[in-house]
Amino acid sequence: MFGNETFIVRIAEDAMAPRVRAGDYVWIDPDVPAVDGSLVAVRDPARGGETVVRRLVERDGRRTLCAEDERYPERTVDAGRMLMAVSPSDTFRS
Repeated sequence: MFGNETFIVRIAEDAMAPRVRAGDYVWIDPDVPAVDGSLVAVRDPARGGETVVRRLVERDGRRTLCAEDERYPERTVDAGRMLMAVSPSDTFRS
């Protein structure tokens, strides 16, 4: 079901609400490839290494991380940056 490196992260922001809200926990599985349209997690150096969840959008060879909430800006991601897939059925609320 999950890879050996799977871990759980508690979400600190509402960028992906209502799908994922602040205080929710999500399963992160680095063994699952991040694909266009999927929820992904990435460590954000601008937030002190905090793990954030966004939707991956691939257009014209660019990978962009998009929030559901417009107050959070889109961010382009380097091709070599590790994105980890969020298991869509395994988000749970505290």
